[in-house]
Amino acid sequence: METPAKILVGVTGGIAAYKTPGVIRRLRESGHEVRTAATEAAFRFIPEETLAIATGAPIHTDETWWEHSGRVEHVTLARWAELVLIAPATADSMARAAIGLGDDLISATILAGAKNVLWAPAMNPEMWKSPATERNVETLQSWGHRFVGPAEGFMASTEEVPGVGRLADEAEIVAAAEKAISDTR
Repeated sequence: METPAKILVGVTGGIAAYKTPGVIRRLRESGHEVRTAATEAAFRFIPEETLAIATGAPIHTDETWWEHSGRVEHVTLARWAELVLIAPATADSMARAAIGLGDDLISATILAGAKNVLWAPAMNPEMWKSPATERNVETLQSWGHRFVGPAEGFMASTEEVPGVGRLADEAEIVAAAEKAISDTR
C-alpha cells in the first residue's frame, strides 16, 4: 500500500477475538494508523489490555463512548476512519448493522456514516448458513460493505467437523483491508 490509512478495527464478542491482535499487529506493521473499538461482549474472549498493547493506544468502548469533552465518539470515529474493519464479525453484529441498530459503539459508528466497512465473519457454520445471516449479508453488501471470509476449517469450539465459519487468515484480512482502502481512494 502506497499511503498508510486510518483503520478502525471493531472487535465483537466471538471466540475468534483472540486472533484480532495478530490482525492489528500486521496492519500496524504495514504502516497503517490503527484504532480499536470493542463491544463489552468482546471482553469475554480477550482482555482490553491485550487489544491496547496490540493497538498501541487505549481501546474505544461503550464506557468511553460519551467523552467528557462533549464529543460524540461514534461520529468522531466514523469520520476519522478510512476503513472500519469488524474482526471478528459475529452474526449478531452483522444483524445489528443490517437493521440499523446503534446501541453499542461499533454499530453506532457504522450507523453514523462509516463510508468503507469490511466484515470478517466468524461463527458456527450453521449460523453462517442461516437464512437470517444470508439476508443480513446481502443487505450489507447492497450498501457497499465488503466481506472477507469466513474460511473453512475446524472451529474453536468442540465441533469435530470442519465447516465454513472460521475467521479468515490474518494475511487474507489485511490484504482485503488494503484492497478496500485502495478501491475507495
